Amino acid sequence: MSSTLLVDGDIVAYQIAFRTETPIRWENEVWTLHSDEHECRQLIDEYFSTLKEDTQCANVLIAFSDKANFRKDIFPDYKANRIKQRKPLTLKYCKEYMKKNFKIYIKPTLEADDVLGILGTSKIIKGTKIIVSTDKDLKQITGLHYNPITKEFFKVSKKEADYNFYSQILTGDPVDNYKGCPSYGEVKTHRVLSVSKNYWKTIVKCYEGEGLKEKDALIQARVARILRHTDYNFKKEKPKLWTIQK
Repeated sequence: MSSTLLVDGDIVAYQIAFRTETPIRWENEVWTLHSDEHECRQLIDEYFSTLKEDTQCANVLIAFSDKANFRKDIFPDYKANRIKQRKPLTLKYCKEYMKKNFKIYIKPTLEADDVLGILGTSKIIKGTKIIVSTDKDLKQITGLHYNPITKEFFKVSKKEADYNFYSQILTGDPVDNYKGCPSYGEVKTHRVLSVSKNYWKTIVKCYEGEGLKEKDALIQARVARILRHTDYNFKKEKPKLWTIQK
């Protein structure tokens, strides 16, 4: 049975749009920024051609984030730090080109990570699924992964995926603007979780030690959680928010 590459289209579009930007200085000491749509198309086609060759996989499905985001209903400041960040000139064009020329998958209020997580853990796609991304968040998802930068395949077990999820509740993610538990970085988090017999009870204890409550930890958990197929209601097309595991 054939394999399918599940690709994070948001990352590919951003990287290629950024690569095609060229600053130009004019004689009147004015600088302008330019980007060539032809170069965008060429780089996108080359990217997927190389990806297929390197992985020996012909089938590609590209996931994109929806404009709406369910995490902002849970935590309004989610990714608020990105609002004022300048986006590459041809970011929108790169996304539109991929949407017109490749097989894509988008679901209401979901991010591309969630789409990859759902597809990677469900039976929607037959055969072997390979998640292609450089995003560490996707290590919360079990299965076969491929890093297009290092060109390495690796597997994430159920135990590893669960650990990565719980650890992120403590560490948070400054890139996405949720802070986790104050004073808990990767080293301290690993120290407490590596000896824990119940991740959630340990996490709540850590939060309470910082003057916070279980409800604060739950908010961070629901924001940190990359959806698996069991976290999604396919009929209603809505995520099932993570609940405390007893």
